[in-house]
Amino acid sequence: MAMTAVGIDLGTTMSVVSHMEDNVPKILDFDGKSTLPSVVNYSQGTPVVGRQAIYMVDADNTVFSVKRSMGTAARFFGKSAVEVSADILRHIKYVVRQKLGWEVEEAVITVPAHFSDLQRVATQQAAAIANINVLRLINEPTAAAIAFGLHERTNGVFAVYDFGGGTFDFSVLRLADGVFQVLATGGDNHLGGDDVDNEILNHNLRAAGLETNVMGENEKILGKLVAKILKEQLEDNAEVTRGCCLKRGELELRLSSEILEDIMEDFLERTFRISDQTLRNAGVSAKNLDGLVLVGGMTKLNLIQESLAAHFGTKIFHDINPEEAVAKGAAIYANSLLTRRSNTDRNSKNFAAAPLLIDVVPLSLGVETFGGGVDRIIHRNSPIPIMERREYTTYQNNQTGMEFHLVQGERPIADECRSLARFELGNIPPMPAGMARVIVEFSVNVDGLLGVKAWEKSADVTQFITVSPSSGLSGDEMASMLETAAANITADSLAASNIDIKVESERMMKFWETIVDKIPEEAKNIAKARMGQLKDLLEAEKYQDAVAVKNELERIFGQFLDEIISSRLSGENVKNIMAR
Repeated sequence: MAMTAVGIDLGTTMSVVSHMEDNVPKILDFDGKSTLPSVVNYSQGTPVVGRQAIYMVDADNTVFSVKRSMGTAARFFGKSAVEVSADILRHIKYVVRQKLGWEVEEAVITVPAHFSDLQRVATQQAAAIANINVLRLINEPTAAAIAFGLHERTNGVFAVYDFGGGTFDFSVLRLADGVFQVLATGGDNHLGGDDVDNEILNHNLRAAGLETNVMGENEKILGKLVAKILKEQLEDNAEVTRGCCLKRGELELRLSSEILEDIMEDFLERTFRISDQTLRNAGVSAKNLDGLVLVGGMTKLNLIQESLAAHFGTKIFHDINPEEAVAKGAAIYANSLLTRRSNTDRNSKNFAAAPLLIDVVPLSLGVETFGGGVDRIIHRNSPIPIMERREYTTYQNNQTGMEFHLVQGERPIADECRSLARFELGNIPPMPAGMARVIVEFSVNVDGLLGVKAWEKSADVTQFITVSPSSGLSGDEMASMLETAAANITADSLAASNIDIKVESERMMKFWETIVDKIPEEAKNIAKARMGQLKDLLEAEKYQDAVAVKNELERIFGQFLDEIISSRLSGENVKNIMAR
């Protein structure tokens, strides 16, 4: 199989994948859509990823918004957030193999600009488990700016407003003579469309005289799905309603432009506070911006676009689907990195040529000082890559070791910052207090990952640590997973592909059998005939022929999936929903 790199926007609620074709970024198709829901169901042994996981309506065995747990000790059905993310990435690899016919081995993966060091390392771990070499981690706003072709425009200062499913990021960037520099970035990892959907649900509960905690976890997920559907339908309607089944009876959810405007007021105000502070950090006023780039599914709402135009008073760029921009930018940059690596086409002026990127550190990095304070060694919004040093000394006579506690954040007290790691420099020569000269060196690479080195000037002893999530996978777990991943790489590619086809086809068959009677009669008859044909081909081990039939079935059912989930949530007939 041919091999190339892709750009992956591994999102909180939706993931998007892009690859280069004739020097133009193309979006990978998932079930007829450009987005893959970042949802995994574990009820069938083999992970079910994407829309099928949602349509199973099985909250007891389904993981939503796992990105918010990256870099933490959270577990889901025995798996860490890293492992769940790896399952999503494996599914992406499978779809690329089936749709495009080649194997994903390398990728540029995007992360929120405000992702911590632990979250970035966790993202790299997930990719490693999925057998994907990360060419570069780049911030989502930076990737989006590349996709919008800002590097092809005149020099200037631009801002990227990224309101996605799970996070909000705002970045200010300057383009000067081909150098693409991030001046400042800010954000909130718990501010996104997911939170808006939850508030739409809560609004309707309060309107019905119910407490917001009245619903069980499974009911909440169903309610948020209905809220998401209403939010999308509101783009073409003044008011929309839909039923949501609860154990105590049906609750009708209602959403109008006025209700959404009231709900969004607080969310928008929070994004504006972050945006205005980031502009101040960059030393730029909104009126001096050369343009504002909109990114993330939430920015498709007319209400948000109108509010942004009023608040910033500058030109708004939205000539690329805001849900696709990040992945497209990542694909362009991946192609650029591969081109540079192969030493070919150095002078290319085509769309695939990415500019020189100078990103920044999103949060300050330092060490805990004696007494619990923080000595910041690298300050937030410092350009990367960067290296800074500090000199420390002993505080006791004949002290032969020093412990360092690495922290991240802007608070002056170490306990109020995020703990990254602890390490000790030993074998310091005994000497009076204050005489030892210990150098601590912090370095942040182009992926935004931190490395720390410490040594005593007069002694031949050095300690080095690469920060990794202290509450994530253990070294043994990671090593075991990497060994398994390596074994998969060396396996016969054809046999592996056939196994994938068989497993995926059988899994899809189980799903299709539960919904085939829900689709219109003519389509149902064709689908049942093709399902019988697919079973015969799998039994005969004619896997390549089976792929063609499976793809046809995906197209047939893909036409009706949204209507089917709507009917399950509301109790209506699919035909009635389609007739609206």
